[in-house]
Amino acid sequence: MAEPLAPSWLVTIGEYLQEESEKQWFWFSVFIVTLLVGAFWLEASLTLPGVEENPMLGEGEIIEQVQWNNEGTEALILVGRTDNSPLRFSTTSGILEVNSGNSVPRHISITNSGWLVSGNDGYLASFNGNTLTLIALDWGDMDVPDIVSVASNDGERGFMITKRGSSTQLHTFTEGEVSDGTPAPVDSTVMTSVHLSKRGHLAVVIGYDTNLGNPSFGPAGEVIIRADAVLGEAPTMSLLHHGAGGAIHSAYFVNEGAWGDDVEMVIAGGTSTLLLLSDSTIIDLPGVGGSTAATIDENGVFWLARGDSLELFSISSDRAQLESHKISDSVAVDAKVGTAADGEVQFYGTGVDGYVGVLSFDPGDRDDVSQSLALFGDLLFVIIVISCLVIIGHMFYINDLKPW
Repeated sequence: MAEPLAPSWLVTIGEYLQEESEKQWFWFSVFIVTLLVGAFWLEASLTLPGVEENPMLGEGEIIEQVQWNNEGTEALILVGRTDNSPLRFSTTSGILEVNSGNSVPRHISITNSGWLVSGNDGYLASFNGNTLTLIALDWGDMDVPDIVSVASNDGERGFMITKRGSSTQLHTFTEGEVSDGTPAPVDSTVMTSVHLSKRGHLAVVIGYDTNLGNPSFGPAGEVIIRADAVLGEAPTMSLLHHGAGGAIHSAYFVNEGAWGDDVEMVIAGGTSTLLLLSDSTIIDLPGVGGSTAATIDENGVFWLARGDSLELFSISSDRAQLESHKISDSVAVDAKVGTAADGEVQFYGTGVDGYVGVLSFDPGDRDDVSQSLALFGDLLFVIIVISCLVIIGHMFYINDLKPW
């Protein structure tokens, strides 16, 4: 008997795929298994790749702020509801407590050379990664207030918000000298944070309004103010936005050109997401809505989290629609703080184990075939199609281009 022209393995495959064959049950079994595997694969591929959650605080403690250095390698963390020091320093070797003495820190901010820590009774100190150094401030004839928020690029001059009782004011400071304070344009406004652009050309104050909500439900109302000043003199303020809704929790300056030439800042609150334009107008991003935490990554993509939802959301200047990204329930956190550092996006909150942790991921993993099941599935599909075409082509070739 003549030897078959086709290799033995190809003949065996042909027997399994023949319409009338004792082995046709194999094809039916493969079909069922493929359906099941495909269903599980499709469900898994919808999950954002590379997401993990790691506990980082003790029982009962909460994260109030996280500020990474410009390199994204070290972070200063402000912790609430703690019996220990409220300041923690995160490095590649772990999280260390920072001795804050008898001070009561209330706010941390990043500078070009380290961090600034402000707090009750006029407390202001610099932190270089090793020690806190007290900065002496001259308040003149003013009563020493609590410092709610500070913004400075060089750590020596900038803006600060102070609070006396229920009243807040904005000051400038330079080399220890503090200017007279300026109250908010609307009497019912409580200013909560001040932000200074890297170029120093724009200072923005965020706050809420006591007349726009029920105090028993927490802060409410969106207030955005532009501040202008010669550092060392009392600032002037212009009200840019005053509206109802959930309080603003995040505000980020965007890299030049990342959202077009006219966008200065992306601002997120409990009920809306806003853009601050270079002409000082505020626009609402349609279809985005509110969030509980937000951050912006190194590519200018704005990420939002909504409590302990099993979805994260992203929007960028080159995409008109809000994108939804599913995450596993095992890594979800009740997100309250968002940051981005060293290529990663991070959301901090209480995890499923009851402890405060960080949900982190690299947005680039979505485009990495070794991390993304969706991309790996696409690659596998292409390989299978090419293999089938090669087998069919070979069968036609060995049968002189006739069906076998």
